Amino acid sequence: MKIGLDFDGVVSDCGLLKSEAAKKIYGIDIPPGRFKKEIVIGDGHLTAEQYRELQKTIYGNREVGLLMKPVPGAHEYISRLIMNRHQVSIVTSRDVVELEIAKEWSIQEGFALEFVGVGYGKSKADAAKGMDIYIDDDLDKLEPLVGVVPHLFMFSWGYNEHLDATGVAQRVSSWEEFYRAVCSIKGI
Repeated sequence: MKIGLDFDGVVSDCGLLKSEAAKKIYGIDIPPGRFKKEIVIGDGHLTAEQYRELQKTIYGNREVGLLMKPVPGAHEYISRLIMNRHQVSIVTSRDVVELEIAKEWSIQEGFALEFVGVGYGKSKADAAKGMDIYIDDDLDKLEPLVGVVPHLFMFSWGYNEHLDATGVAQRVSSWEEFYRAVCSIKGI
């Protein structure tokens, strides 16, 4: 099967980096588990422009970007998916410099994956055509994939628990749970 993975929030965890940068740049304390655009802007901690600048600082600065940590279980279960002969690739909103940093981090972490960068604020639908499975932590990025990718999954975090994914994606709260779901689709 062809499996697509979002990068930030599924393979890499930038929550801590965002939290530390917000404290350093703006003097605000936001826990990593609550650091999502809709929450941070919605609660009035940052403006949309400030949030985007923070993203550029985290994702577009090589020295900072290479400090990301993998989401727990990502190494083990991506390796298992590949060993089970699935085609696994990354489809991310990152583009240009941010995409190159993600690729470099992935190599540094031992992930040998193909990357497709669609660009910030753009749909992943064209890049996801032909995939059997896709997982993201953003509901708004999964919604346009309904009818494009047969099996959609939403990686659950504290920042997206309040969102209703019914009719869009099946929620999973860990890489192990996602792997089991993939195996049940395949009948492994």
